[in-house]
Amino acid sequence: MGDAFSLTKDLQGRLVLGRAGMEDVVDVRIRRAFPWSCPTRHISVRTKEGKELVMIDDVTALPDGLRTILLGEMASTTLIPLIQRVMKVDVRFGFQQWTVATDRGAAEFRVQEREDIRFMPDGRFTVKDADGNLYELGPLSSLDEHSRRAVEAVV
Repeated sequence: MGDAFSLTKDLQGRLVLGRAGMEDVVDVRIRRAFPWSCPTRHISVRTKEGKELVMIDDVTALPDGLRTILLGEMASTTLIPLIQRVMKVDVRFGFQQWTVATDRGAAEFRVQEREDIRFMPDGRFTVKDADGNLYELGPLSSLDEHSRRAVEAVV
């Protein structure tokens, strides 16, 4: 990310990329190269056709306003709920029935196999339910005691 750029929203709510000496590009898309292992690094700004225009090495190194817009855009387009609290994990008949609170509301889902809960290098977990939906679970140390105990029993 050597060149300066800006991101704004137009009147229709589309993301606009501005770069010095170049025409603005309307309706750009934000894509994470490594959404699980490096969610704030290696972020690609692309045309709606998929052509990469800017590669951002590290979102945390951006100025506050630009970082806020970028993080907001990534949050609004990410469809992976973050599990904030685990109410219950009921283990019976060879599967797990999870009851959780996520950043997108309450959820209840079934996990078929222990292998559907994957540990990430930074301590987070991905949880895949029986329908193929993914959930993100923070490191065990970030969970409240009740949630941590429920999860420790199945990971």
